[in-house]
Amino acid sequence: DFSQVYMADDLAALTAARVATTGARLEYTPDLPAERSGGDLDASGTLARVLPAARSGKEVMLLCVGGEGSMRMGANLVLNLASLGLRHMLLFAPKQEVCEGVWEVLPRVACVWQPSAFASKRPASLYNDAMRLFGMREFNPVALDFFRARKRLLVQLVLSQGLNVLHLDADVAVLANPYPLFKGPLLEHQLIFQTDNPFANAGVFYVQGVARGSGGAWLLEELNARIERFTFRPESVRELPHSGWSAPPHFANADEQANLNDVIASALIGERTFAAGVEFFEARFKAQFAPGHCWKAGAASYGSAECVSAREGKQRLGSPRYQAETHRARRSLRGGGGAGGGVEGGSGVTDRTCAAPTR
Repeated sequence: DFSQVYMADDLAALTAARVATTGARLEYTPDLPAERSGGDLDASGTLARVLPAARSGKEVMLLCVGGEGSMRMGANLVLNLASLGLRHMLLFAPKQEVCEGVWEVLPRVACVWQPSAFASKRPASLYNDAMRLFGMREFNPVALDFFRARKRLLVQLVLSQGLNVLHLDADVAVLANPYPLFKGPLLEHQLIFQTDNPFANAGVFYVQGVARGSGGAWLLEELNARIERFTFRPESVRELPHSGWSAPPHFANADEQANLNDVIASALIGERTFAAGVEFFEARFKAQFAPGHCWKAGAASYGSAECVSAREGKQRLGSPRYQAETHRARRSLRGGGGAGGGVEGGSGVTDRTCAAPTR
C-alpha cells in the first residue's frame, strides 16, 4: 500500500532528523550478544548474568511472553523492533519451555523465566476468582500473575540494575524508533506513558533516570505494593476511606492499570488516593455481579452480609456524592477544553511533577 510505504519513509526521515539533534542512536544492540542466554530468576545471579545479552548500555526493553499465542505476538514485536534497529530486548516468561520455544526462531534474544511467580496461591476474592466465577477471560489467573511479576521485575531492572526500561505489551506495533523522542524533547521526564483512560496505560511506557528515593521510584514501588496488597489481602479494602461498608467476598481491585492511575493521581496531588481505581470499583463490581437472590426481598439469604454489601454498593453507585468523592482526585488533575489522548484537556498530567505524597 503506497500510503503505508510513504508513512514509513516519512517516519524514518523524521527519526533520522531527531537522532541528529539528540543523544539517541539509530541502533541499539546488546552489549554482549549471545545465543540462548537465559535462566531462572530465582537462581542467584541470573539477572546480572543474562543482562549483558539484553541491555545496550543503560537501555533495555522488557516484554512478557506466555503461551503459544503470546509467543507468536511477542516474536512479531521482536522482529518489528529489530527492523527499526532496536535489538536490546529481555523476554520474561513463566517457565523455561516458553523461552526454549522462542529460541527455536529467535536464538539471540535473551529470555528469563520464574515459575515461582506463577505458583502463589491467591486468597478468594471477586477479582482473583472473576474468570472462574463469571467467565471473564481478562481475569485469567496466568495473566494476573504476569501483571504482578513484570512490575516486580521492572523495579529490579530500574532500581537495582540502574537501567532505563521500555516496558512493552506484546499486542503493539512500533512504526518508528522512539528513542529520539525519549532522549530529545522528553529527556527531562522520568516516566513516559502511552495515554489511556483516564491518564496512562500500564503496559506501554518508558522509565529513564529513576533512582531510589526519587518521585519516580516511589511511583513504581507504590504500584507494586498496591497490587500485592489487594491481591493477597483483599479484606484490606475495608481500611480505605470509602469502602468500610464492603463485606466478603470483596472485589479488591488489584488491576495494574487501575492502581497505576490512582498512584499517578496520588503523586500529583500529594495525598494517597485509592478512590477511583479501587474504591469505585468495589461498589460497581459487587453490585454488578451480586447473586440474583440478593435482590429478592423474600429470599432466605436476602439479609446476608454479602447481599447487604451488594445493595450498599448499588446504592453508592447511584449517589452523586459518592461519584464525586471517588473521582475527586482524578478530576482535579484534568484541564478543560475537551478530550486529548485520554486526559481531558490533553496536558493535565504531563506538565506536573511527580513526587511521593506527604500523607
